[in-house]
Amino acid sequence: MESEPSIFELFGGIRPMARELGESPGTVQGWKRNGRIPAEKQPHVLEVGLALNLPITAEHVVFPLGRPDAVDALSLSPCPPPVACHRSGKAQRKDAA
Repeated sequence: MESEPSIFELFGGIRPMARELGESPGTVQGWKRNGRIPAEKQPHVLEVGLALNLPITAEHVVFPLGRPDAVDALSLSPCPPPVACHRSGKAQRKDAA
């Protein structure tokens, strides 16, 4: 099964994407490395991509490296059990200054 191209591939790479967005290549590389585009930049990225007639959607912007597979979500370690705290007020000293 062939995966859908990332938003970085749709723009033609890090440098072309950075040039079109008016960002430094290091900034766009950071987005790719972190696997996310900052929320405040997402509308601009989508707007520029659509203006360039790229086949991008909001999903490309929210999941720039592709949507995580359901299998990956299942392989995450389970949440630890909740921690209960049983403190009574009796342990506190009222006369402590």
